Amino acid sequence: ANTASSSRTKVTGVVTYKNKAGTATLGTDLKVFFTCNGGTNWTEAASYTAGSDFSTGVKTIYLGETTCTAGTDVRYKVEWANQSASKETEVHGIAINY
Repeated sequence: ANTASSSRTKVTGVVTYKNKAGTATLGTDLKVFFTCNGGTNWTEAASYTAGSDFSTGVKTIYLGETTCTAGTDVRYKVEWANQSASKETEVHGIAINY
């Protein structure tokens, strides 16, 4: 949890991840959500835009400006889907900006 100095309604961020097996589809196999009110309301990142690779195999993704329900308790969560021996996705880092 991050306590903002005043109420926020917009969040952006960056996530780095690696396809350990197979290839993840962002927004399907890997999703990032934001909340500004401590988890009462979650909103998926508005967009996922690829940046240059952070390091070998580690991809950088810019998370588009996302509108969230007003509050001072800013958080994120990551959800994985469709993971198996043939598709495994690792999150290596995340940063949020509000």
